[in-house]
Amino acid sequence: MDVFAFGYQRIHETSWAWLSSLLMLALFFKFNRFWSIRNLDLVLLILLAPGILMVGYRGDGQFQQVRDGAETGVLTESLVSGELENGHSDPAAGPAVGQSSEASFAAADRSGSQPPVEGLLPENVSTEAASQQPVSMTELDGVQLIQRAGYIWLFSCGGLWLLRMLLDPLFVRRPLLEPNLTVGGLVFLGCSLLTFIFADIVTSRPGPGSLDGAIGAMKILNREAAGDDAQKELIYHAPGYALLHVIPAIPTFSAAESSASAGGSGGLALPLQLEIAAKTLTITGQIAMVFGLVAIGFYHFSSFRTGVGIAVIWLMLPYTIMYSGSAYHVLPAALIVWAVVLYRQPLVAGVMLGLATGVSYYPLFLLPLWLSFYWETRVARFVTGYLLAIAVCVGGLVFTSESGGHFFQQLQAMFGFWLPRMDRSLLQGIWVLGWDPWFRVPVLVAFVVLSVSFVFWPAEKNLGTLIAYTSAVMIAVQFWHGYQGGTFMAWYLPLVLATMFRPNLSDRMAMTQTSPWRKKFRVDSAQRISPAA
Repeated sequence: MDVFAFGYQRIHETSWAWLSSLLMLALFFKFNRFWSIRNLDLVLLILLAPGILMVGYRGDGQFQQVRDGAETGVLTESLVSGELENGHSDPAAGPAVGQSSEASFAAADRSGSQPPVEGLLPENVSTEAASQQPVSMTELDGVQLIQRAGYIWLFSCGGLWLLRMLLDPLFVRRPLLEPNLTVGGLVFLGCSLLTFIFADIVTSRPGPGSLDGAIGAMKILNREAAGDDAQKELIYHAPGYALLHVIPAIPTFSAAESSASAGGSGGLALPLQLEIAAKTLTITGQIAMVFGLVAIGFYHFSSFRTGVGIAVIWLMLPYTIMYSGSAYHVLPAALIVWAVVLYRQPLVAGVMLGLATGVSYYPLFLLPLWLSFYWETRVARFVTGYLLAIAVCVGGLVFTSESGGHFFQQLQAMFGFWLPRMDRSLLQGIWVLGWDPWFRVPVLVAFVVLSVSFVFWPAEKNLGTLIAYTSAVMIAVQFWHGYQGGTFMAWYLPLVLATMFRPNLSDRMAMTQTSPWRKKFRVDSAQRISPAA
Protein backbone atom coordinates (compact mmCIF):
# COMPACT_ATOMS: atom_id res chain seq x y z
CA MET A 1 0.00 0.00 0.00
CA ASP A 2 1.36 3.40 -0.98
CA VAL A 3 -0.86 5.18 1.51
CA PHE A 4 -2.79 3.04 3.95
CA ALA A 5 -6.49 2.67 3.08
CA PHE A 6 -6.12 4.82 -0.03
CA GLY A 7 -3.41 3.23 -2.18
CA TYR A 8 -3.23 -0.10 -3.98
CA GLN A 9 -0.13 -1.90 -5.17
CA ARG A 10 -0.10 -5.25 -6.92
CA ILE A 11 1.73 -8.16 -5.36
CA HIS A 12 4.64 -9.54 -7.34
CA GLU A 13 3.99 -12.76 -9.23
CA THR A 14 6.82 -14.71 -7.63
CA SER A 15 5.70 -13.70 -4.14
CA TRP A 16 2.12 -14.71 -4.92
CA ALA A 17 3.29 -18.06 -6.30
CA TRP A 18 4.97 -18.89 -3.00
CA LEU A 19 2.12 -17.54 -0.89
CA SER A 20 -0.63 -19.26 -2.86
CA SER A 21 1.24 -22.57 -2.80
CA LEU A 22 1.48 -22.44 1.00
CA LEU A 23 -2.19 -21.46 1.27
CA MET A 24 -3.26 -24.37 -0.94
CA LEU A 25 -1.26 -26.80 1.19
CA ALA A 26 -2.71 -25.39 4.40
CA LEU A 27 -6.32 -25.50 3.20
CA PHE A 28 -6.46 -28.67 1.08
CA PHE A 29 -3.54 -30.96 1.97
CA LYS A 30 -4.75 -34.00 3.95
CA PHE A 31 -2.09 -34.38 6.61
CA ASN A 32 -3.78 -37.45 8.08
CA ARG A 33 -3.78 -39.20 4.64
CA PHE A 34 -0.32 -38.31 3.40
CA TRP A 35 -0.29 -40.72 0.43
CA SER A 36 -3.74 -39.82 -0.87
CA ILE A 37 -4.35 -38.93 -4.54
CA ARG A 38 -5.55 -35.49 -3.41
CA ASN A 39 -2.10 -34.64 -2.05
CA LEU A 40 -0.42 -35.79 -5.27
CA ASP A 41 -2.83 -33.62 -7.25
CA LEU A 42 -1.95 -30.60 -5.12
CA VAL A 43 1.74 -31.13 -5.80
CA LEU A 44 1.08 -31.30 -9.56
CA LEU A 45 -1.05 -28.16 -9.31
CA ILE A 46 1.69 -26.25 -7.51
CA LEU A 47 4.26 -27.38 -10.08
CA LEU A 48 2.43 -25.38 -12.77
CA ALA A 49 3.49 -22.08 -11.14
CA PRO A 50 7.21 -22.10 -12.11
CA GLY A 51 6.36 -22.75 -15.75
CA ILE A 52 3.90 -19.88 -16.06
CA LEU A 53 6.38 -17.54 -14.36
CA MET A 54 9.18 -18.51 -16.72
CA VAL A 55 6.96 -18.07 -19.77
CA GLY A 56 5.99 -14.57 -18.63
CA TYR A 57 9.52 -13.55 -17.71
CA ARG A 58 10.85 -10.50 -19.55
CA GLY A 59 14.11 -9.82 -17.72
CA ASP A 60 15.08 -7.62 -14.75
CA GLY A 61 12.61 -9.45 -12.55
CA GLN A 62 9.69 -8.19 -14.63
CA PHE A 63 6.82 -10.27 -15.97
CA GLN A 64 4.46 -9.74 -18.85
CA GLN A 65 1.13 -11.27 -19.63
CA VAL A 66 1.35 -13.01 -22.99
CA ARG A 67 -1.75 -12.71 -25.10
CA ASP A 68 -2.88 -14.32 -28.31
CA GLY A 69 -1.74 -12.19 -31.22
CA ALA A 70 -0.77 -9.16 -29.12
CA GLU A 71 2.45 -9.39 -27.16
CA THR A 72 4.12 -6.17 -26.08
CA GLY A 73 7.36 -5.67 -27.99
CA VAL A 74 9.76 -3.21 -29.51
CA LEU A 75 8.31 -3.72 -32.98
CA THR A 76 4.78 -2.76 -31.95
CA GLU A 77 5.97 0.38 -30.17
CA SER A 78 8.04 1.48 -33.13
CA LEU A 79 5.54 0.86 -35.91
CA VAL A 80 2.42 2.24 -34.26
CA SER A 81 4.03 5.64 -33.93
CA GLY A 82 2.50 6.46 -37.30
CA GLU A 83 -1.06 5.50 -36.35
CA LEU A 84 -3.63 8.23 -36.67
CA GLU A 85 -6.10 9.06 -33.93
CA ASN A 86 -8.98 7.53 -35.89
CA GLY A 87 -7.34 4.12 -35.74
CA HIS A 88 -6.06 3.91 -39.36
CA SER A 89 -2.44 3.44 -40.31
CA ASP A 90 -0.43 6.11 -42.05
CA PRO A 91 1.49 4.48 -44.91
CA ALA A 92 3.96 7.32 -44.93
CA ALA A 93 4.95 6.76 -41.34
CA GLY A 94 7.90 4.41 -41.21
CA PRO A 95 9.59 2.82 -38.24
CA ALA A 96 10.61 4.87 -35.26
CA VAL A 97 13.18 7.60 -35.87
CA GLY A 98 16.68 6.25 -35.81
CA GLN A 99 15.58 2.63 -36.26
CA SER A 100 15.61 0.85 -39.60
CA SER A 101 13.00 -1.67 -40.64
CA GLU A 102 15.56 -4.49 -40.44
CA ALA A 103 16.52 -3.42 -36.92
CA SER A 104 12.85 -3.32 -35.93
CA PHE A 105 12.26 -6.88 -37.07
CA ALA A 106 15.47 -8.03 -35.44
CA ALA A 107 14.44 -6.43 -32.16
CA ALA A 108 11.05 -8.04 -32.39
CA ASP A 109 12.65 -11.41 -33.04
CA ARG A 110 14.89 -11.07 -30.00
CA SER A 111 12.01 -10.07 -27.75
CA GLY A 112 9.80 -12.89 -29.02
CA SER A 113 7.03 -10.47 -29.90
CA GLN A 114 4.57 -11.03 -32.75
CA PRO A 115 5.12 -9.01 -35.92
CA PRO A 116 2.15 -6.87 -36.86
CA VAL A 117 -0.21 -7.83 -39.66
CA GLU A 118 0.86 -7.00 -43.17
CA GLY A 119 -1.96 -4.48 -43.58
CA LEU A 120 -0.50 -2.36 -40.78
CA LEU A 121 3.07 -2.36 -42.09
CA PRO A 122 4.42 0.85 -43.61
CA GLU A 123 4.92 0.69 -47.36
CA ASN A 124 8.70 0.94 -47.06
CA VAL A 125 8.94 -2.15 -44.86
CA SER A 126 9.35 -5.44 -46.67
CA THR A 127 6.99 -8.14 -45.49
CA GLU A 128 9.55 -10.79 -46.46
CA ALA A 129 11.45 -9.95 -43.29
CA ALA A 130 8.49 -11.18 -41.26
CA SER A 131 8.81 -14.74 -42.62
CA GLN A 132 11.82 -16.39 -41.03
CA GLN A 133 12.85 -19.89 -40.16
CA PRO A 134 12.48 -21.08 -36.55
CA VAL A 135 15.18 -19.73 -34.28
CA SER A 136 17.82 -22.30 -33.42
CA MET A 137 18.99 -22.94 -29.88
CA THR A 138 22.25 -21.10 -30.55
CA GLU A 139 20.39 -17.89 -31.46
CA LEU A 140 18.32 -17.65 -28.27
CA ASP A 141 19.30 -15.05 -25.68
CA GLY A 142 19.04 -15.51 -21.92
CA VAL A 143 15.43 -14.35 -21.60
CA GLN A 144 14.30 -16.53 -24.50
CA LEU A 145 16.03 -19.54 -22.98
CA ILE A 146 14.06 -18.99 -19.77
CA GLN A 147 10.82 -18.67 -21.76
CA ARG A 148 11.64 -21.83 -23.70
CA ALA A 149 12.30 -23.68 -20.45
CA GLY A 150 8.96 -22.40 -19.17
CA TYR A 151 7.06 -23.84 -22.14
CA ILE A 152 8.85 -27.18 -21.78
CA TRP A 153 7.99 -27.15 -18.07
CA LEU A 154 4.32 -26.50 -18.83
CA PHE A 155 4.26 -29.26 -21.46
CA SER A 156 5.80 -31.70 -18.98
CA CYS A 157 3.27 -30.85 -16.28
CA GLY A 158 0.50 -30.91 -18.88
CA GLY A 159 1.55 -34.43 -19.89
CA LEU A 160 1.31 -35.58 -16.26
CA TRP A 161 -2.14 -33.97 -15.92
CA LEU A 162 -3.27 -35.58 -19.18
CA LEU A 163 -2.25 -39.00 -17.88
CA ARG A 164 -3.95 -38.26 -14.56
CA MET A 165 -7.24 -37.33 -16.26
CA LEU A 166 -7.21 -40.38 -18.53
CA LEU A 167 -6.65 -42.69 -15.56
CA ASP A 168 -9.14 -40.93 -13.29
CA PRO A 169 -12.10 -43.31 -13.95
CA LEU A 170 -9.95 -46.16 -12.58
CA PHE A 171 -9.98 -44.60 -9.10
CA VAL A 172 -13.27 -46.04 -7.88
CA ARG A 173 -12.77 -45.42 -4.17
CA ARG A 174 -13.20 -41.69 -3.69
CA PRO A 175 -13.66 -40.78 -0.02
CA LEU A 176 -15.01 -37.33 0.74
CA LEU A 177 -11.99 -35.15 1.57
CA GLU A 178 -13.30 -31.69 2.36
CA PRO A 179 -11.13 -28.57 2.78
CA ASN A 180 -9.46 -27.91 6.13
CA LEU A 181 -11.45 -24.66 6.61
CA THR A 182 -15.09 -24.10 7.47
CA VAL A 183 -17.63 -22.94 4.92
CA GLY A 184 -17.74 -19.44 6.37
CA GLY A 185 -13.95 -19.12 6.21
CA LEU A 186 -13.85 -20.38 2.64
CA VAL A 187 -16.58 -17.95 1.53
CA PHE A 188 -14.79 -15.04 3.18
CA LEU A 189 -11.44 -16.00 1.64
CA GLY A 190 -13.03 -16.50 -1.80
CA CYS A 191 -14.76 -13.11 -1.71
CA SER A 192 -11.49 -11.46 -0.66
CA LEU A 193 -9.54 -13.08 -3.49
CA LEU A 194 -12.23 -12.16 -5.99
CA THR A 195 -12.14 -8.55 -4.79
CA PHE A 196 -8.38 -8.34 -5.32
CA ILE A 197 -8.73 -9.82 -8.81
CA PHE A 198 -11.38 -7.23 -9.65
CA ALA A 199 -9.13 -4.49 -8.29
CA ASP A 200 -6.29 -5.66 -10.54
CA ILE A 201 -8.56 -5.61 -13.59
CA VAL A 202 -10.17 -2.23 -12.83
CA THR A 203 -6.93 -0.43 -12.00
CA SER A 204 -4.96 -1.80 -14.97
CA ARG A 205 -4.67 -0.21 -18.38
CA PRO A 206 -4.13 -2.09 -21.65
CA GLY A 207 -0.49 -1.96 -22.66
CA PRO A 208 1.15 -1.44 -26.06
CA GLY A 209 0.33 -5.00 -27.08
CA SER A 210 -3.37 -4.14 -27.24
CA LEU A 211 -2.92 -1.46 -29.91
CA ASP A 212 -3.30 -3.78 -32.87
CA GLY A 213 -6.43 -5.24 -31.31
CA ALA A 214 -7.87 -1.77 -30.74
CA ILE A 215 -7.22 -0.77 -34.35
CA GLY A 216 -8.80 -3.95 -35.64
CA ALA A 217 -11.78 -3.51 -33.34
CA MET A 218 -12.52 -0.03 -34.61
CA LYS A 219 -12.30 -1.20 -38.21
CA ILE A 220 -14.47 -4.27 -37.76
CA LEU A 221 -17.10 -2.56 -35.62
CA ASN A 222 -17.25 0.31 -38.14
CA ARG A 223 -17.48 -2.24 -41.00
CA GLU A 224 -14.42 -0.68 -42.61
CA ALA A 225 -12.24 -3.75 -43.08
CA ALA A 226 -12.69 -5.44 -46.43
CA GLY A 227 -10.85 -7.50 -49.00
CA ASP A 228 -7.23 -8.39 -48.39
CA ASP A 229 -6.91 -6.09 -45.39
CA ALA A 230 -9.51 -8.09 -43.46
CA GLN A 231 -7.63 -11.33 -44.06
CA LYS A 232 -4.38 -9.68 -42.96
CA GLU A 233 -5.98 -8.58 -39.71
CA LEU A 234 -7.26 -12.10 -38.94
CA ILE A 235 -4.34 -14.19 -40.10
CA TYR A 236 -2.05 -13.50 -37.14
CA HIS A 237 -4.60 -14.76 -34.62
CA ALA A 238 -5.42 -18.26 -33.51
CA PRO A 239 -8.69 -19.70 -34.82
CA GLY A 240 -11.64 -18.18 -33.02
CA TYR A 241 -14.20 -15.41 -33.01
CA ALA A 242 -12.86 -12.28 -34.68
CA LEU A 243 -14.60 -9.85 -32.32
CA LEU A 244 -13.20 -11.64 -29.25
CA HIS A 245 -9.65 -11.50 -30.62
CA VAL A 246 -9.75 -7.72 -30.88
CA ILE A 247 -10.87 -7.26 -27.26
CA PRO A 248 -7.72 -6.00 -25.52
CA ALA A 249 -6.26 -8.08 -22.71
CA ILE A 250 -5.98 -6.25 -19.39
CA PRO A 251 -2.47 -6.95 -18.03
CA THR A 252 -2.95 -7.88 -14.37
CA PHE A 253 0.70 -8.33 -13.49
CA SER A 254 3.00 -6.27 -11.29
CA ALA A 255 4.86 -4.64 -14.20
CA ALA A 256 1.58 -3.30 -15.59
CA GLU A 257 1.78 -0.25 -13.35
CA SER A 258 5.13 0.82 -14.77
CA SER A 259 4.04 0.27 -18.37
CA ALA A 260 0.80 2.18 -17.81
CA SER A 261 2.57 5.05 -16.08
CA ALA A 262 5.00 5.21 -19.01
CA GLY A 263 2.08 5.78 -21.34
CA GLY A 264 2.40 2.32 -22.77
CA SER A 265 -0.17 2.80 -25.49
CA GLY A 266 2.44 4.07 -27.92
CA GLY A 267 0.73 7.41 -28.49
CA LEU A 268 -2.61 5.95 -29.57
CA ALA A 269 -5.40 6.31 -27.03
CA LEU A 270 -7.46 3.18 -26.58
CA PRO A 271 -11.20 3.89 -26.97
CA LEU A 272 -12.76 4.11 -23.52
CA GLN A 273 -15.75 2.03 -24.61
CA LEU A 274 -13.48 -0.79 -25.72
CA GLU A 275 -11.54 -0.73 -22.46
CA ILE A 276 -14.75 -0.79 -20.41
CA ALA A 277 -16.07 -3.66 -22.54
CA ALA A 278 -12.86 -5.64 -22.00
CA LYS A 279 -12.95 -5.16 -18.22
CA THR A 280 -16.65 -5.91 -18.00
CA LEU A 281 -16.26 -9.08 -20.06
CA THR A 282 -13.37 -10.41 -18.00
CA ILE A 283 -15.03 -9.59 -14.66
CA THR A 284 -18.26 -11.23 -15.82
CA GLY A 285 -16.30 -14.28 -16.93
CA GLN A 286 -14.59 -14.61 -13.55
CA ILE A 287 -17.91 -14.30 -11.72
CA ALA A 288 -19.48 -16.93 -13.99
CA MET A 289 -16.49 -19.22 -13.40
CA VAL A 290 -16.73 -18.95 -9.61
CA PHE A 291 -20.49 -19.51 -9.48
CA GLY A 292 -20.17 -22.40 -11.94
CA LEU A 293 -17.61 -24.19 -9.78
CA VAL A 294 -19.72 -23.67 -6.68
CA ALA A 295 -22.76 -25.00 -8.56
CA ILE A 296 -20.87 -28.15 -9.59
CA GLY A 297 -20.04 -28.88 -5.97
CA PHE A 298 -23.52 -28.08 -4.69
CA TYR A 299 -25.69 -29.75 -7.35
CA HIS A 300 -23.51 -32.58 -8.62
CA PHE A 301 -21.25 -33.39 -5.66
CA SER A 302 -23.96 -32.70 -3.03
CA SER A 303 -21.54 -30.54 -1.04
CA PHE A 304 -21.65 -26.75 -0.95
CA ARG A 305 -18.40 -26.74 1.03
CA THR A 306 -16.64 -28.69 -1.70
CA GLY A 307 -17.92 -26.34 -4.38
CA VAL A 308 -16.68 -23.29 -2.50
CA GLY A 309 -13.35 -25.02 -1.96
CA ILE A 310 -12.95 -25.64 -5.70
CA ALA A 311 -13.72 -21.98 -6.42
CA VAL A 312 -11.26 -20.77 -3.76
CA ILE A 313 -8.38 -22.89 -5.03
CA TRP A 314 -9.10 -21.58 -8.56
CA LEU A 315 -8.85 -17.99 -7.35
CA MET A 316 -5.57 -18.79 -5.54
CA LEU A 317 -3.69 -19.99 -8.58
CA PRO A 318 -0.89 -17.73 -9.86
CA TYR A 319 -2.26 -18.33 -13.35
CA THR A 320 -5.62 -16.81 -12.36
CA ILE A 321 -3.92 -13.68 -11.08
CA MET A 322 -1.73 -13.25 -14.18
CA TYR A 323 -4.38 -14.04 -16.82
CA SER A 324 -7.59 -12.85 -15.17
CA GLY A 325 -7.70 -9.88 -17.54
CA SER A 326 -7.77 -11.91 -20.77
CA ALA A 327 -11.25 -12.62 -22.10
CA TYR A 328 -9.86 -15.17 -24.56
CA HIS A 329 -8.72 -17.24 -21.59
CA VAL A 330 -11.59 -16.97 -19.14
CA LEU A 331 -14.70 -16.72 -21.34
CA PRO A 332 -14.47 -20.12 -23.14
CA ALA A 333 -13.53 -21.75 -19.83
CA ALA A 334 -16.58 -20.34 -18.06
CA LEU A 335 -18.86 -21.55 -20.86
CA ILE A 336 -17.43 -25.08 -20.66
CA VAL A 337 -17.89 -25.10 -16.88
CA TRP A 338 -21.53 -24.08 -17.24
CA ALA A 339 -22.05 -26.77 -19.89
CA VAL A 340 -21.08 -29.27 -17.16
CA VAL A 341 -23.29 -27.54 -14.58
CA LEU A 342 -26.32 -27.79 -16.90
CA TYR A 343 -25.64 -31.26 -18.31
CA ARG A 344 -29.09 -32.43 -17.14
CA GLN A 345 -30.58 -30.01 -19.70
CA PRO A 346 -29.00 -31.16 -22.99
CA LEU A 347 -30.42 -28.23 -24.96
CA VAL A 348 -28.84 -25.63 -22.66
CA ALA A 349 -25.62 -27.61 -22.33
CA GLY A 350 -25.41 -27.67 -26.12
CA VAL A 351 -25.86 -23.90 -26.25
CA MET A 352 -23.03 -23.39 -23.74
CA LEU A 353 -20.64 -25.71 -25.55
CA GLY A 354 -21.61 -24.17 -28.90
CA LEU A 355 -20.85 -20.68 -27.63
CA ALA A 356 -17.49 -21.89 -26.30
CA THR A 357 -16.74 -23.34 -29.73
CA GLY A 358 -17.86 -20.16 -31.48
CA VAL A 359 -15.60 -17.87 -29.49
CA SER A 360 -12.45 -20.02 -29.31
CA TYR A 361 -12.78 -22.89 -31.86
CA TYR A 362 -10.88 -25.50 -29.80
CA PRO A 363 -13.90 -26.83 -27.83
CA LEU A 364 -15.06 -28.16 -31.21
CA PHE A 365 -12.99 -31.27 -30.44
CA LEU A 366 -15.18 -31.97 -27.39
CA LEU A 367 -18.08 -32.92 -29.67
CA PRO A 368 -17.22 -36.66 -29.99
CA LEU A 369 -17.13 -37.02 -26.20
CA TRP A 370 -20.31 -35.07 -25.50
CA LEU A 371 -22.26 -36.65 -28.38
CA SER A 372 -21.40 -40.13 -27.13
CA PHE A 373 -22.42 -39.11 -23.60
CA TYR A 374 -25.91 -38.13 -24.79
CA TRP A 375 -26.12 -40.75 -27.54
CA GLU A 376 -28.66 -43.03 -25.83
CA THR A 377 -31.00 -40.19 -24.95
CA ARG A 378 -31.65 -36.55 -25.85
CA VAL A 379 -28.72 -36.27 -28.29
CA ALA A 380 -31.00 -34.38 -30.69
CA ARG A 381 -31.64 -31.69 -28.09
CA PHE A 382 -27.91 -31.31 -27.44
CA VAL A 383 -27.15 -30.98 -31.15
CA THR A 384 -30.01 -28.47 -31.55
CA GLY A 385 -28.64 -26.28 -28.79
CA TYR A 386 -25.10 -26.53 -30.16
CA LEU A 387 -26.14 -25.54 -33.68
CA LEU A 388 -28.31 -22.72 -32.35
CA ALA A 389 -25.33 -21.22 -30.53
CA ILE A 390 -23.13 -21.54 -33.61
CA ALA A 391 -25.84 -19.82 -35.67
CA VAL A 392 -25.91 -16.92 -33.21
CA CYS A 393 -22.14 -16.52 -33.45
CA VAL A 394 -22.25 -16.64 -37.26
CA GLY A 395 -25.07 -14.09 -37.22
CA GLY A 396 -22.85 -11.74 -35.26
CA LEU A 397 -20.25 -11.92 -38.02
CA VAL A 398 -22.87 -10.90 -40.59
CA PHE A 399 -23.46 -7.58 -38.83
CA THR A 400 -19.73 -6.80 -38.63
CA SER A 401 -18.86 -7.68 -42.23
CA GLU A 402 -18.89 -5.11 -45.00
CA SER A 403 -18.83 -7.62 -47.85
CA GLY A 404 -19.41 -11.29 -48.46
CA GLY A 405 -15.69 -11.89 -48.82
CA HIS A 406 -14.97 -10.37 -45.45
CA PHE A 407 -17.72 -12.48 -43.87
CA PHE A 408 -16.29 -15.72 -45.25
CA GLN A 409 -12.82 -14.72 -44.05
CA GLN A 410 -14.13 -14.22 -40.53
CA LEU A 411 -16.05 -17.50 -40.83
CA GLN A 412 -12.86 -19.24 -41.90
CA ALA A 413 -11.06 -17.86 -38.85
CA MET A 414 -13.93 -18.87 -36.56
CA PHE A 415 -13.75 -22.54 -37.57
CA GLY A 416 -10.05 -22.72 -38.41
CA PHE A 417 -10.64 -23.67 -42.05
CA TRP A 418 -6.97 -23.77 -43.02
CA LEU A 419 -4.14 -26.27 -43.04
CA PRO A 420 -1.92 -26.46 -39.94
CA ARG A 421 0.25 -23.38 -40.01
CA MET A 422 3.98 -23.98 -40.36
CA ASP A 423 5.14 -20.43 -41.07
CA ARG A 424 7.05 -19.14 -38.09
CA SER A 425 5.74 -15.60 -38.64
CA LEU A 426 2.20 -16.88 -37.98
CA LEU A 427 3.04 -18.77 -34.77
CA GLN A 428 4.07 -17.92 -31.24
CA GLY A 429 5.29 -19.59 -28.07
CA ILE A 430 7.59 -22.61 -28.21
CA TRP A 431 7.28 -22.76 -32.01
CA VAL A 432 9.42 -19.62 -32.39
CA LEU A 433 11.82 -20.57 -29.60
CA GLY A 434 13.73 -23.39 -31.25
CA TRP A 435 11.05 -26.00 -32.01
CA ASP A 436 10.31 -26.80 -35.63
CA PRO A 437 6.61 -26.13 -36.36
CA TRP A 438 6.44 -29.36 -38.36
CA PHE A 439 6.37 -31.24 -35.07
CA ARG A 440 2.81 -29.97 -34.71
CA VAL A 441 1.63 -32.38 -37.42
CA PRO A 442 2.14 -35.71 -35.58
CA VAL A 443 0.94 -34.14 -32.34
CA LEU A 444 -2.21 -32.90 -34.08
CA VAL A 445 -2.85 -36.34 -35.61
CA ALA A 446 -2.48 -38.01 -32.20
CA PHE A 447 -4.82 -35.39 -30.71
CA VAL A 448 -7.53 -36.03 -33.30
CA VAL A 449 -7.25 -39.79 -32.72
CA LEU A 450 -7.60 -39.24 -28.96
CA SER A 451 -10.66 -37.00 -29.40
CA VAL A 452 -12.42 -39.42 -31.75
CA SER A 453 -11.58 -42.41 -29.55
CA PHE A 454 -13.84 -41.04 -26.80
CA VAL A 455 -16.77 -42.05 -29.00
CA PHE A 456 -16.00 -45.69 -28.27
CA TRP A 457 -14.47 -45.73 -24.78
CA PRO A 458 -15.50 -45.98 -22.12
CA ALA A 459 -18.66 -47.68 -23.35
CA GLU A 460 -20.75 -46.27 -20.50
CA LYS A 461 -19.97 -42.68 -19.67
CA ASN A 462 -21.01 -40.93 -16.47
CA LEU A 463 -20.59 -37.41 -15.19
CA GLY A 464 -17.19 -38.28 -13.71
CA THR A 465 -15.77 -39.45 -17.04
CA LEU A 466 -17.38 -36.48 -18.82
CA ILE A 467 -15.59 -34.02 -16.51
CA ALA A 468 -12.24 -35.82 -16.58
CA TYR A 469 -12.15 -36.42 -20.34
CA THR A 470 -13.36 -32.90 -21.16
CA SER A 471 -10.37 -31.55 -19.25
CA ALA A 472 -8.14 -34.17 -20.93
CA VAL A 473 -9.12 -32.95 -24.41
CA MET A 474 -8.46 -29.32 -23.48
CA ILE A 475 -5.09 -30.30 -21.96
CA ALA A 476 -4.15 -32.11 -25.17
CA VAL A 477 -5.00 -28.95 -27.16
CA GLN A 478 -2.05 -27.19 -25.51
CA PHE A 479 0.54 -29.45 -27.18
CA TRP A 480 -0.28 -28.32 -30.73
CA HIS A 481 -1.76 -24.88 -30.05
CA GLY A 482 0.33 -22.52 -32.15
CA TYR A 483 -0.13 -19.40 -30.02
CA GLN A 484 1.47 -19.68 -26.56
CA GLY A 485 0.31 -23.28 -26.29
CA GLY A 486 0.50 -24.43 -22.68
CA THR A 487 -0.54 -21.09 -21.21
CA PHE A 488 -4.30 -21.48 -21.81
CA MET A 489 -4.75 -23.33 -18.54
CA ALA A 490 -8.17 -21.83 -17.82
CA TRP A 491 -9.56 -24.12 -20.50
CA TYR A 492 -8.85 -27.21 -18.41
CA LEU A 493 -7.87 -26.28 -14.84
CA PRO A 494 -11.43 -25.64 -13.51
CA LEU A 495 -12.56 -29.13 -14.51
CA VAL A 496 -9.26 -30.59 -13.30
CA LEU A 497 -10.05 -29.09 -9.90
CA ALA A 498 -13.55 -30.56 -10.07
CA THR A 499 -12.01 -33.96 -10.84
CA MET A 500 -9.70 -33.63 -7.84
CA PHE A 501 -12.61 -33.06 -5.47
CA ARG A 502 -15.35 -35.16 -7.03
CA PRO A 503 -16.97 -38.16 -5.30
CA ASN A 504 -17.94 -41.37 -7.08
CA LEU A 505 -20.33 -40.37 -9.87
CA SER A 506 -20.84 -43.72 -11.55
CA ASP A 507 -24.63 -43.41 -11.19
CA ARG A 508 -24.78 -39.99 -12.93
CA MET A 509 -25.36 -41.07 -16.52
CA ALA A 510 -27.29 -39.25 -19.22
CA MET A 511 -29.93 -41.98 -19.35
CA THR A 512 -30.78 -41.67 -15.66
CA GLN A 513 -30.40 -37.89 -15.37
CA THR A 514 -31.92 -36.52 -18.58
CA SER A 515 -34.46 -39.09 -19.78
CA PRO A 516 -38.19 -38.61 -19.14
CA TRP A 517 -38.07 -41.71 -16.92
CA ARG A 518 -35.57 -40.26 -14.47
CA LYS A 519 -38.27 -39.38 -11.92
CA LYS A 520 -39.53 -42.95 -12.00
CA PHE A 521 -35.93 -44.13 -11.63
CA ARG A 522 -35.43 -41.97 -8.56
CA VAL A 523 -38.70 -43.22 -7.02
CA ASP A 524 -37.71 -46.83 -7.69
CA SER A 525 -34.28 -46.23 -6.21
CA ALA A 526 -35.78 -44.66 -3.10
CA GLN A 527 -38.12 -47.61 -2.69
CA ARG A 528 -35.25 -50.06 -2.98
CA ILE A 529 -33.33 -48.17 -0.34
CA SER A 530 -36.34 -47.78 1.99
CA PRO A 531 -38.88 -50.57 1.30
CA ALA A 532 -41.05 -49.43 4.20
CA ALA A 533 -41.68 -46.16 2.43
